Amino acid sequence: MTNILLSLLLAAAPAAALEFDSPARGNAAFAAELRPEPVLETTRMSLERLQAERPASSKRFVLDGAAFSARVSFDGEWNVWFELGAEEPSRPAASWREDALPAGAAYEYAGGALSIRAEAGRILISDGKGGSLETSMAELFDLLYAGSSKVKFADLVEYAVIRNSDPVSRAEGTVTLRLGSDGLYYYSLTPDALVAGQPRWLLAINGVLYGLKYAPPDLVFVSKVIEMKTDLPAEKVFRP
Repeated sequence: MTNILLSLLLAAAPAAALEFDSPARGNAAFAAELRPEPVLETTRMSLERLQAERPASSKRFVLDGAAFSARVSFDGEWNVWFELGAEEPSRPAASWREDALPAGAAYEYAGGALSIRAEAGRILISDGKGGSLETSMAELFDLLYAGSSKVKFADLVEYAVIRNSDPVSRAEGTVTLRLGSDGLYYYSLTPDALVAGQPRWLLAINGVLYGLKYAPPDLVFVSKVIEMKTDLPAEKVFRP
């Protein structure tokens, strides 16, 4: 695909942006297509600050006199997981894949156990003692997007930036999440190991690549001028 005209981007962003990532494909296939232009730093975000935002972007609630939080996380194949934990240091959180919740699950805590079940788009949580509440994956995505730092590329495409711990491997990484003009969330996961010392490109706008690099104590967003010759796969979409 040739360079995208800025006028088209203004009319149709972010659909006109080329999305780079897929769970099964890295960036090596088109590395040879890039001109030897310099990689420029555009934004830095503190990893510590991003990690601290995770509790604030979760759904926090009280049942049976105990405080809990629920949130979404993502595995290495970009599957969505529901994570629930008591807000006490000695009690670890537990995670279940979104598609496993209709069968029901249980989370044990110091005072008892919470039962969890997904039904008709809702996630029902009960303490078995008369207390209950409901949430949904859609609400958890809304909270995640609203409560996370944002980065904007070319003043056109904005992403929420989220630190993620893979619920299966516990590998650390970064989720970039955007809200499309269709009202759906589009996301991709970049493991830290993939971008330690070199960037991973997320999208191209008007002949410029934009991506991120893991550089503790910061996450660094970078850009690079290119001559684009390759169509690339899209991000993954969350459909509530």
